[in-house]
Amino acid sequence: MSAPTPRLDSDADAVVEARAALVRRRLDRRRLADNGIYLAFALIVVLFALNSDAFLSIGNAVNVGRQATLVLLAGYAMTFVIISGEIDLSVGANATLVGVATATLLASGTSPLVAVVAGLALGTLVGAVNGALIVLAGLPSFIVTLGSFYALQGVARTVTGGSTVTYSADGFRAVFATGFLAGIPTSVWIVLLVGVGLHVLLRHTPFGSNVYAVGGDAASAAMVGLRVRWTKFWVFTLSGALLGLAAMGPIARVGNARPDALIGLEFDAIAAVVIGGTSFSGGRGSLPRTVIGALLIAVVNNGLTLLNVPRDVQLVIKGCIIIAAVLLDRWAAGRST
Repeated sequence: MSAPTPRLDSDADAVVEARAALVRRRLDRRRLADNGIYLAFALIVVLFALNSDAFLSIGNAVNVGRQATLVLLAGYAMTFVIISGEIDLSVGANATLVGVATATLLASGTSPLVAVVAGLALGTLVGAVNGALIVLAGLPSFIVTLGSFYALQGVARTVTGGSTVTYSADGFRAVFATGFLAGIPTSVWIVLLVGVGLHVLLRHTPFGSNVYAVGGDAASAAMVGLRVRWTKFWVFTLSGALLGLAAMGPIARVGNARPDALIGLEFDAIAAVVIGGTSFSGGRGSLPRTVIGALLIAVVNNGLTLLNVPRDVQLVIKGCIIIAAVLLDRWAAGRST
C-alpha cells in the first residue's frame, strides 16, 4: 500500500499559503495604518479650506506653524520616551517651571543668553532626576513622573507666589516668537533644525538603535549587552532638555509666565505621538510621523477656531481623533480591539 504523500504535501502547501496570505494581510494593514495619517491630514486640510476663506492664507499658515512648535518639541521628547517603553507625565509641569524660572531671570535684568541657558539646564536637570529615579531606584516611570508633575507645580507656584511673572526682553522675544528668517518665524526654524538633528540621532546612531531595542524588548536588549538603564536615563535627560527649549516659545509670545501656563501639555504631546503611530508598547515610532501628528492637532485647533466651533466641542473632536488613531494601530497590528 502506498503512503498518501501527495495529500500530505498538498496539506503542507495549503498551510504555507494560508500563512503567507495572513502575513500579506498584516503587511497591507500596516501600510494602510502608516499612510492613513497622511490621507487624514490632507482630507482635514481640504475640509477646512472649503469651509473657511482665511484657512489657506499665508498669515494663518504662519499662525499654525507657531502654534505647532510647542507641541512639536514636547512631541519630540515624548516620542523618545514612548519608543523606549516608558511614559512621562511631568512634561507640562517641567516646561512650566522652566518658563517661570526663565521669565524671573529676565525680569531681574539677567542677560537673555544666560536666562535661556539656565532654563535649558533646569529642564535637563529635571529630566535627569526623573531618569535616575526610574533606572536606579527601579520605580515605574508613570509613578515617578506623576510625582514630578505635582512637585514641579508646587515649586512653580512657590517661586511666583501664584502670580504671573512679567518681563521685558525684545531680543529674547524676537528669537523665540516675533522674529522671521526668510519669511518663516525663527521659532519654526529652531523646531525644524532640532527635529532634523533628533531624527538623525534616532535613526542613524547606535543610541537611537538602542532606544528601539530597549523599548521593543528590554530583557533581550540586556542579554545582548545593551546598557538598558543608561539608555533610559539619557532618554529622560534628553526629554528634559527638549522641554526646557519648548518653554521658551510660549513665554516669548506673551511676554510673561504663569505658574500653570503649560499644565496639560503632556496630553497634547501624547496625542501627537499616538496619532503619529508610535506604539505605546514601545519599540516602534518615528519623529517625522510625530511631526504630522502635531501638525494635525494644530490644524484641527486652528480650523475649528476659524469655524467658531465651541471649545468644549473641540476637545470632544480631539479625543475622538486620538481614539480613532489607537484603534487603527490595533487593527493594523491584527489585534482585537
